[in-house]
Amino acid sequence: MANFKVRARTLDMLGRQQIAGIPTALSELFKNAHDAYATRAEVDYFRDEKLLVLRDDGLGMTRDDFEQRWLTLGTDSKVNSAAGLAPPPVDKGQRSRPILGEKGIGRLAIAAIGPQVLIVTRARRDGNPLPTLTAAYIHWGMFELPGIDLNEISIPIRELDAGALPDDLTVREMVDEARGALDLISSRVDASQLERILNEMVAFSVSPRTTETYLNDPKLTGDGSGTHFYILPADSLIESDIDARDHEAKATRFEKHLIGFTNTMTTSTDRAPPIVTRFRDYVDESAPIERLGETAFFTKEEFNEVDHHISGRFDEFGQFRGEVAVYHTNPESYVLNWAEGDNRPTRCGPFAIEFGVMQGNSRDSLVPPDEYVRLTRKLQKHGGLYLYKDGIRVQPYGDSDYDFLDIEKRRTLGASYYYYSYRRMMGVIELDGIRNIELSEKAGREGFRENLAYRQFRSILINFFVQTAADFFREDGRYADAWEGGRADLQKNAEIRARKAKQASSKKRLLQTELSQFFESLENRTPEIAVKQELNGLNERIAEIVASRRDGPSKALALMRVEKESKDVIYELQSGLVIQKPRGVGLNRALTNEWLAYQAERERLENSLFRTASASVSEIVTRAADENNIRVDQANRFMGNIRSSADRSREQIKASRSKGDRALNSFFEKAKAVNSDAMKVVNVAFDRLLVDAQSFVASADPEHLDAERDRIVGEFSALFTRENDRIVGLQNQVLLLQRFIDGEGFDADELTESLEEELEELRDRRSSELELAQIGLAISTVNHEFDKAVHTLRDGLRRLEGWAKANPELASIYSSMSTSFEHLSGYLSLFTQMDIRFNREATRITGRDIADFLRNLFEVPLEEGSIELASSARFDAFAWDGFTSTFYPVFVNLVDNAIYWLRDRKISEKRIFIDVEGEDILIQDNGPGISARDRDNIFSLNFTRKPGGRGMGLYISRQALGKVNYRLQLDPSDVGTTFRIAKAEPV
Repeated sequence: MANFKVRARTLDMLGRQQIAGIPTALSELFKNAHDAYATRAEVDYFRDEKLLVLRDDGLGMTRDDFEQRWLTLGTDSKVNSAAGLAPPPVDKGQRSRPILGEKGIGRLAIAAIGPQVLIVTRARRDGNPLPTLTAAYIHWGMFELPGIDLNEISIPIRELDAGALPDDLTVREMVDEARGALDLISSRVDASQLERILNEMVAFSVSPRTTETYLNDPKLTGDGSGTHFYILPADSLIESDIDARDHEAKATRFEKHLIGFTNTMTTSTDRAPPIVTRFRDYVDESAPIERLGETAFFTKEEFNEVDHHISGRFDEFGQFRGEVAVYHTNPESYVLNWAEGDNRPTRCGPFAIEFGVMQGNSRDSLVPPDEYVRLTRKLQKHGGLYLYKDGIRVQPYGDSDYDFLDIEKRRTLGASYYYYSYRRMMGVIELDGIRNIELSEKAGREGFRENLAYRQFRSILINFFVQTAADFFREDGRYADAWEGGRADLQKNAEIRARKAKQASSKKRLLQTELSQFFESLENRTPEIAVKQELNGLNERIAEIVASRRDGPSKALALMRVEKESKDVIYELQSGLVIQKPRGVGLNRALTNEWLAYQAERERLENSLFRTASASVSEIVTRAADENNIRVDQANRFMGNIRSSADRSREQIKASRSKGDRALNSFFEKAKAVNSDAMKVVNVAFDRLLVDAQSFVASADPEHLDAERDRIVGEFSALFTRENDRIVGLQNQVLLLQRFIDGEGFDADELTESLEEELEELRDRRSSELELAQIGLAISTVNHEFDKAVHTLRDGLRRLEGWAKANPELASIYSSMSTSFEHLSGYLSLFTQMDIRFNREATRITGRDIADFLRNLFEVPLEEGSIELASSARFDAFAWDGFTSTFYPVFVNLVDNAIYWLRDRKISEKRIFIDVEGEDILIQDNGPGISARDRDNIFSLNFTRKPGGRGMGLYISRQALGKVNYRLQLDPSDVGTTFRIAKAEPV
């Protein structure tokens, strides 16, 4: 291919001084992607290779575009001029976009990032990608050589078929071509500079064809278009910009400059942001860290989650009309005048605003506590008001350190008075280049020029934040009822939860202590030893009675007395092991399991120890009386035992009644005091109100009477409402108790206990699901690394093939390696069906596809276990719509389990069979089956009978199918196991 000779006017490196740093350079490149109508601009930075890849899916460039536009500064100024350049292409399928890269310095941003770049671009015109792509290699150091004319520098350019990106051989040819041009002028170049450039050229190892295999969209092959830059080596300052921060809670310089390039957080706009930018940082072999993107910046879900929302528009006179929603209440209309406007149009023009605010204290917020902590950390880093002009962020607005509205400054004067803080806000101000044309930016990202338009713009916003704080978020605010009421309710609920948690925590600790003591006494066999001692003591006391000189009736009475005493001792031992489960307290899973174990053990002791011991006491006394001819009145003995048992019960109920009477008397006295105190407080307040009112009327200006009346009545109403609420609340509690006594209500403790246990179960499940998420992340990371390794090995084998053909000794080794690799690659490719990232759309799934997939996947274990995996003709022909990432893993799990339980089974024919019954799918095996004991437990998380198993497969399978309205169940089966996959019944 012919070289392109750079003309003297083509590249003015003086423009590089306009690039203040790497974040600025990336921002300029994102703007270029925006101008090319890209919807995505993504950067992947590989630290170990110092390789930075920037890709967009825009309109791309033809070779002529690249030569006449990209390599020429200030091209926009030459459109329709003597240079004769046509306007740049536009995407008619999208809204028209204003040109942001009017200075033409985007290409100089590349040089600021690294000394060498490979540009690969493919144009899309009239909605269709062109069949060729253009590739070019540039070493920027060649333009910095002193004494060299620009027309002596060659830039290698290739036009290639769009079916495949340039490989490493093509790139090496282009680099060698540039080296050849450098050799021609080497005699006039400083030796050290020449050596540095040549060394960098030798080290430029880039293969877009290989890189494309492990990077997702945007791509240039297929229907793709856009421009990709491969910069190597990227300046090490990029890592410093990414990592350096003044404080852990603050954003880095890199984040401050680039995060939120477009508005992805608010819902005010009727369209998606024109372009979404991302930056993935491959720090090590693990999954990349997303430094920029929707998840790194605030999302719409997070924006909607915070407590208060204000949105609206300032008109051309600076007057605000919009809506305010406090604590997620229905938005209320709000109008705010700007007093300085004098009813004349502003120079800054109309603009829109939308922002959300989160309360500064978790107990005052609707955001759940865990989410509150996470959002607080994110707000500490990125909170603030971001300015967008034509959809693109204006720097440095949004950086909380740039307090252009004095929000933080005012906050230091009175946090509660001025309310707002950047670190509790997220929001946007939207401008456009036509209506707000006089808000023009300074050079170097220093904000707007401080002209009259900017001063008006700033004054309007300062007035807005001061006045909305006063109106909505101050105790005496005109519209503060919703905020005060919502905050008071949240604080009250937080206090109730705190008191309840404190009480519950104390009760749980006591229960835990008592259970620990019980199991400790059980391990030490304390009850058995105490019973044995008592029975031994009984025998000794009976012997003493028999040996005494008492007459027969006296001995009979003595025997009945010691019988009663021994049974009382056994009863006390039995009662000493009774633990009362606390009322109204929910237990977590671990404590519940201990409680159930305690109940089982206590029942065992009562049946096998205490009842037996009580019967033994009676037998010992009876035997002693018979052997020694002592006549015991059996009627008196029987009645004595009955009375003894009844007396114990009466004592217990008497103690409970006494305790209940004290509680009721205390409640009655306190309830009377509440009613009396409330009346007294209201009467005192009313008397004081009359005195204050009379004093004010006597001395006040008549013009202020209405305002003072409203103030006094408002204070009295608030006091009355508070006291009345106390009385009504007490009445509701009494009525609740009355309904419970009448048998029409419910036990509040039982309800609380049930709810708390449900909460504890959800907490346990969240912990388990976090473990599942971590496992999923680990698998994703492993899959990513396998994917990279596979493509690297494939490339290596491709290069080795030529050597194998030329060297017979290598041929057999190559053939063996290639066969093994293709088997491994094919095996790993099976898992693509199960990856949710690549299978988010429902497709037609057929039984034959499933059966073939399973036979290929389990080929080796099926053969080793002599197991047949078969499917019926009905199943092979069966088809349904669904997500492969949902259904394939379920079949894999069920078949894998069946193989495990069949593998060592000593039967002649081991079989797994997949069939269809109506619309249901059956997965059957003739393995050992599942016991009745486990049938209800196999779908529980962490339940398993496999040695070393995790007990997650069936749980995850059932949950996954449930989300797409299918159910997984175990059918009754005389032989083996039968699982059924069926559509869920409509709710």
